[in-house]
Order: sequence, then structure tokens, then C-alpha cells
Amino acid sequence: MGFFDYFKRKPRIAPYLPAEHPNYRVRGNRGTVLSGGRISGIEQNPEVIGVNWITECQSMLRTDPMVAVSWRLIKQTLLSADWEWIPGDEADPVSRQVADYANQSFGFAGYPGEMSVSWEAQLDYLLEYIPYGYRYAEELYRYGHGEDGGRVWLERYADRIPAAHLKWLSRDGQTLDGVQQRLTGTAEPPDPIPANKLLLLTHGREGANFEGCGLLRPAYWHYRSKQRISNLLQIGVERWAVPTPVVKVNREAAEAGGYNQEQVEALIDQAESQALAYVSAESSYLVEPSAVVSFESYGASGELNVGGVEAAIAMCDTQIATSMMTQMINLGVTDTGSRSVGEVHANLFRRSCVNLLDTVSNAVSGPDRAGGGTIGRLARFNFGAHIRPAQLPRLVHTGLDSDQLAESLINLPALVTGGLLTPDDELESAIRQRIGVTSELTEENQRSALERTSAGMGAGAAPTALAEQYIRLRRGLKHASTK
Repeated sequence: MGFFDYFKRKPRIAPYLPAEHPNYRVRGNRGTVLSGGRISGIEQNPEVIGVNWITECQSMLRTDPMVAVSWRLIKQTLLSADWEWIPGDEADPVSRQVADYANQSFGFAGYPGEMSVSWEAQLDYLLEYIPYGYRYAEELYRYGHGEDGGRVWLERYADRIPAAHLKWLSRDGQTLDGVQQRLTGTAEPPDPIPANKLLLLTHGREGANFEGCGLLRPAYWHYRSKQRISNLLQIGVERWAVPTPVVKVNREAAEAGGYNQEQVEALIDQAESQALAYVSAESSYLVEPSAVVSFESYGASGELNVGGVEAAIAMCDTQIATSMMTQMINLGVTDTGSRSVGEVHANLFRRSCVNLLDTVSNAVSGPDRAGGGTIGRLARFNFGAHIRPAQLPRLVHTGLDSDQLAESLINLPALVTGGLLTPDDELESAIRQRIGVTSELTEENQRSALERTSAGMGAGAAPTALAEQYIRLRRGLKHASTK
């Protein structure tokens, strides 16, 4: 080895060796920057950062028709879901007991609920995390008596709107320790909310970016473009409806009438004031001051062609609906359409809504953790610290996922006609059991395959109506079973 070779930098990457034991040391970081309680390095546009973004979201939801109707469609679909706590382990009596307590607390499975505000009413503001990017609520508890004696109950998720957010609290810049809200008209600033008393919902979270990326963020550029185009269209309509008055000065008449420069300037100022009042609709007529100063109009008074502008606005609306997963809003606005395309859009929209509700159920479920695990905290308060994560119940939602039986009922006549399916007693019993009818077929109600096939001929839209009737029946049976 030479003298200078000794000072060369040695490689710091060790060769790969099979791991003989687990390495519990944390070596990496999340890659996001949380400095001074604020997320930085994600967005470069100051209009979409922090409280500025919250203000923009509020403006978009309140002023833009396409944004408002798209979000209303998503939200009403999400609010139509049914919820229930199910045991983590059906064979474990402790897991079933904790699940029953959770249903009592939240008002599921036929229980009236122990919260002061219904779960559906709280979802109305918790789901606002989707357009904004994040939403958090403070868990409020109360002590009361239940069927098994004294219990700690979740009183409600107290809403803490993003407009009141000040900063994220973190000791290491990576892990959430709590949140601090800004002063909003009170005598003293609010106390920090610790992360173990917080339900944080984030859409599109990456690393320590607790603010995520809201559903409105991809639509923001087209929203601003649509605003600009609409403003220009309004200006164009005003100039077309009210042509711009032009003040014309006749210098020859001024010399012939003996007007000096100051008198001419005074007449021009008078005409300018009249023109300004006319354009601003303060006056509906113009009076020529003299033969020296007169009015002419500038601007065409013919047909106003706004086709190009309307096409640009329609393009922005289409992009906004696409970014918010509501492309089916544009279906039916023309003379042509496709039922299959509508079904594809509906299935895609439904699955997206299921994923959005999964974020809520995952945040509320699970062990106690920063910004989540409500049921884990309640289980520890009421059943002790020995409760294992596998014994905790899971919050599930139903009603938005596709129903295979309802979809297959539409194609049932074609399958029978093609000889791919035989409508026998076994198939009828399976369908009856699926929809909740537990009684067996009597001997006089049993029919042959030929009788079933002939009875279904010429039904027309009967399969679709049968599928819809089945869905209504299933919902009715489910609600009846929870009472």
C-alpha cells in the first residue's frame, strides 16, 4: 500500500450478509421536513401551504358549482354506509366483550349509543379531511354506568377545524406529539392537544406530512383557470352590452368658438365624468357638453360569440370532476351515452369511496397510538392493559361495496336461457338464505326447472327490478335485525 493510499476514503457500505438476528435499530428517517411545527419542502406555491390552503379550499367549496356538487355527491355517498364493531377474534370471549362495549359506545348493532352526538353527525365533519387533506378531532371522555357497571365512554369527537390550526408538535421532527391551535377570540390561547387524545385523519399522507394532500389539490389549477376565464367572460359581456364611450374633441369648432385650452380641458373633464358614470351604471344616458366635445362608442354591438369561452370552462369542469372521481356527472348531458360506461364509472366511484371510509375505520381501530387507536385507549381504560392488539375489535363499514348476488341477478335469465345454470330447488334455497329468508321451501312451493324457466320468460326489466328489490330487502332485514 502506498503512502497516499492510506488516506483515501474507505467504503462505508458493508457487503451483504445474511441476517442472523433481527436488527431493531432505526437507521432512516421519513424524508419530510417538520420545522417549527410546520410542513416544508412539499409545496412551492405559498397559496396552497398552511392556512392559505385552508382558505382556498373554503372558497372552492363555497363558490365553484362543480367542486360543490362533486364533494356533495362524495359525502352523501359516504354517509350512507352502515357501521359496526366486530370482534378481532370470534372465538375469544374477551374480544367479543370488547366489541359489544364498542357497539354500545358508538351506537351500533341496535344500541342507542353513549355519545352525546350520533356517529353519523360526527362523520359529517370528520369526512372533511378528504377535500382539505387533513382533519383532527379531540377525544372527550365521560364516566358513566353501563350494563357491566361503571365504564369510561367516548363522549364525542370534538371537531377542531383546520382554520384554527397553528402548528404540529414534535420533539424529533418525525413523530407527532400533539397539536397547537391558534388564538381565536378567547382570552387565553388553547392548551396543546396531546397525540394520545387526538384522532387525526389524513388523505395522502407521506412520512411526517400530517397535512397530506387533499382531494381539491389536483383541481386547484383548473379552478383558478376557470375563475380567470369567467372573469374575462364577464368583462367581455359588459363591454359588449355597454360599448366603451369615446370622448371626441373637435379642435376646429373650439377655435371657431373662441375656446381657450383651459375651457377645452374643462369640457373634456366633464365628458369624462359622464362616461365614467355611464360605464359604472350610475347613469343611463350621456349629455354632450358642447359642439367642441362629443361622444362616440367603441366596440361591436353585433352577436356575442362565447363558444370558445364556454368550451374552456367546460374543459375545466371536466378536469375538476375527474380529479374528484365524479366523472359520471358529465354523463347524460349529450344525446349519446353508454350504460356500460356508466356502470364502470359507478363501480370505480364506489370502490374509491370504500377506500376513503377505510381511512376512518383504520384510524379509529387498532392499538393506542399517536393520532389514532381510539378503541385501544378505551379498551385499556375499561378492560386493563393486558388487552392484546389481536383482541381489539375492528370497525367495519358496509353498504358501499358491490354485491355479487345483486349483480348476478341481472344476468340470471341469460344464464338460464343459455343452459349455463339450472333454476332448481338448491339454487332457490341458496338465494333465499343469502337474502335472509331462513324458512325452508314447502312441498307445494317447490317447482321444477321448466316451471321456473317458463315463469321468467318475457319478464323484460324484471331482473333489474328483482335486483333492486333484493337490495332493499337486504337493507330492511339488516336494520330489523339490529333493533
